[in-house]
Amino acid sequence: MKQRQSVTAIFFLFGFLVPQQADAALIPSVSEQVAQVTQWFTGDFNNAEQVSQNPSVPLITLSTCQVQLLNSIEPNGTKSLYLEQPALNRFRLYSFTPENDAVNLSIRSFINPGSLKGICEQPLVNRVVSQNNLLNGVCNLMVFWEPNRYIGSNAPTGCPTSTGGKVVSDVTFGPDSIISLDRIFSSTGQLIVATPIQFLRVKSVPEPTMLAGLAIAGFGLTWLRRKQ
Repeated sequence: MKQRQSVTAIFFLFGFLVPQQADAALIPSVSEQVAQVTQWFTGDFNNAEQVSQNPSVPLITLSTCQVQLLNSIEPNGTKSLYLEQPALNRFRLYSFTPENDAVNLSIRSFINPGSLKGICEQPLVNRVVSQNNLLNGVCNLMVFWEPNRYIGSNAPTGCPTSTGGKVVSDVTFGPDSIISLDRIFSSTGQLIVATPIQFLRVKSVPEPTMLAGLAIAGFGLTWLRRKQ
């Protein structure tokens, strides 16, 4: 009887340990997480679908692309993305750096953002950002991997604003979506803004001329099959 109990105990212990080890093996390395989250964050996004369901939410677009940082003082493995939101006059550098068990996201503003407008339309070799064009202030968020998404936050400390308040940011990155919530507080601690924005990746649509060409090609194939 004791022997059977011992075997049973070993079985349950083994059954507990194997899934734990398997789950750990599925977690990508932090360097792989940096590569994946920057890939998911690259491209054109808007919240048009959210606006269609709630017209009180303003339409917001954002575009991001990978850039090279000239005279960089970033740690090894850092990937930087340029973010452009012309309608909001918002231009930022988002840098993702591998840490011990998470990804550190640092957000910086530019001294002369006008010199970078439209940089995402250039080939990568021409997308160069000078370290000298960056302001000293940095806003940091820790980004953690979860299955099929990344969760980032700098709550409750947030980052200081120029008016003496603070911004507490939460963001969720998905393969084709970004959910962003910036809670802006006044210098007296009063909550001013707290509207989550649900961005979806903008899918490319063939040009009308291409659609016409595909229709003609399809008609031609059908005619040939009938003749055969």
